[in-house]
Amino acid sequence: MPRPPHANRDLQAAPDGISRRRFLSASAGLLAAWGGLRGAAGVRRAAAVEPRFLLAWGEPGDKPGQFRANVGIALDKEGNVYTAEFRNQRVQKFSPDGKPLAHFPVQPHAGGLAVDAEGNVFVAHWNSHKIAVYSPAGERLREWGAKGTGDGEFQLPGSVAIGPDGLVYVPDQGNSRVQKFTRAGKFVGKWGSLGSEPGQFGGGQAPGGRFAGPQFVAFDRDGNVYTTDAALDRVQKFTHEGKLLAHWGSESSEPGGFGPPPVDKNGNPIMGGPIGIAVDSQNRVWVSATNHKVQLFENDGTFLCGVGGEGTEPGRFDRPHGIVVDSNDLLYVADTMNGRIQKFAVA
Repeated sequence: MPRPPHANRDLQAAPDGISRRRFLSASAGLLAAWGGLRGAAGVRRAAAVEPRFLLAWGEPGDKPGQFRANVGIALDKEGNVYTAEFRNQRVQKFSPDGKPLAHFPVQPHAGGLAVDAEGNVFVAHWNSHKIAVYSPAGERLREWGAKGTGDGEFQLPGSVAIGPDGLVYVPDQGNSRVQKFTRAGKFVGKWGSLGSEPGQFGGGQAPGGRFAGPQFVAFDRDGNVYTTDAALDRVQKFTHEGKLLAHWGSESSEPGGFGPPPVDKNGNPIMGGPIGIAVDSQNRVWVSATNHKVQLFENDGTFLCGVGGEGTEPGRFDRPHGIVVDSNDLLYVADTMNGRIQKFAVA
């Protein structure tokens, strides 16, 4: 079976039998430590925005409420939580407190997903090189894309997002670009190329590779577009037309950096870096990374605070992928290789 786009290790089970008091106590200690970290010059603490663990749900498995490589996460207009699973080939829907509401099968290799105002679910099918749209009941409504480099074609589209302009943005990883479409799938525009210069993606990777381009995208209130680039350990900020506005990041393990990379079962480093991205109501930028962290930045790249570290305790992760922030500034994290979702208050 193909591996998820950014994962290289079998799922780990979350610990059983942890009391709520112990769970919250462990979380509070971890988050306090993260909030007090200071790194290199320019890294500063913002105690008022330290994430506060609220709850977690899920465990590895294929039953409702369980996950295998839950890569994508999104919200509908009611605040319900949707996930897409790379290995279980399905979408699940939950209430904000983790109650299972629905699930339906999707085509293979589901990555990131988005939900429009009508409740239709857009899924990036990574190895299938296409975007598919499903009704709220799970009926496949339409799809577009095929493997290639032309307009409207893809190589390993890792995720999908609907911008404030109503257009569908697709990080076309293997083609080192972002493409834009109407919700009906009509091509509108694109930007990006393979390279290491600001505005490019995936420098040092072979053309068509899974780390050769942007991973996820998100939008601020002004309609600007933020992208993650795992190969270059950076976030880039663009206008909706693709004009570069800012970029930041490093492979450092200090706060604000996206390293070190994870290791395989033999202890050898594997490709990693920033993956998921979300923007909250204050235009602050949340970024997940394969270094088992979720970090918060000002939209100019100034580091604020973070949460994480490898593990199964509350507030720890195993290669988190998709993240999303709701209208109440509640942060949901797809804790991908732990097979669960974690929820934090970040206001």
